[in-house]
Amino acid sequence: MKYWEREQTILQALQTRGAVSMTEICALTGASVATVRRDFDELQSKGIAERTHGGLRLPQKQPERRRYVNGTEIADAIDKEKYRIAQEAAAQVRAGESIFIGAGKTCNMLAALLRDIERLTVVTTSVTAVLELAECPNISVTLLGGDIHTGKNYIETLDPDIAHVLRGYYFDKVFLTAEGFDLERGYTVQDKNRTGLYTQLSRMTRRLYMLLDSAKFDRRAFATMFPPEKLCRVISTQNMPQKFSEFYAKQGIPCVLLPIE
Repeated sequence: MKYWEREQTILQALQTRGAVSMTEICALTGASVATVRRDFDELQSKGIAERTHGGLRLPQKQPERRRYVNGTEIADAIDKEKYRIAQEAAAQVRAGESIFIGAGKTCNMLAALLRDIERLTVVTTSVTAVLELAECPNISVTLLGGDIHTGKNYIETLDPDIAHVLRGYYFDKVFLTAEGFDLERGYTVQDKNRTGLYTQLSRMTRRLYMLLDSAKFDRRAFATMFPPEKLCRVISTQNMPQKFSEFYAKQGIPCVLLPIE
């Protein structure tokens, strides 16, 4: 059972009972005592539960209910879409694979959901993704070198030597997002320096995934990284405008449209 599945199981049990023991959660999830203890500590650090002797309980003073992926708050409907997309993307990752994770909030959420996958190799330009996975002994994490510009949490410009070394890599899966997608310009990003890297990555993988919440459609950013007909696998939600789902169907581009509660 993955981290986010265990978290949902724990929260459901808390809502039903008000308090749970470590033994109960171990039985419900099949996880070890050490893993459940870590999950309890995470929930307490987020302020949505309190540790007790050998267990966990709802806080005495209930905070406003919010959902989190680690430290990332799911603040609105679009964040909720991003989370569902990240969950589906995480479900595509298998033990022993090598993957690349791009920049953006959805990709950061994805990184947070991969902590229990064994023998995983992750390469990324996202500083946040590295922080999510740095303490996982079962995951090898590589942050590509380069320049981080003011206000960014990702490597925007790769060092030339790193870009050269990257050509020797091959990924089972590459997960990217974009700032916009429209039927004329295709997939666009604000930082033009990312287009060369993403084009290179698309040639270095067995499967390219584009993670797109509904706010990305009919939106155009500064630089095009892929044309609209780029062969990839799209993960989005049922809030995708109909003309785009029809476009993907016509192009034969696999597209998963997730329901949103």
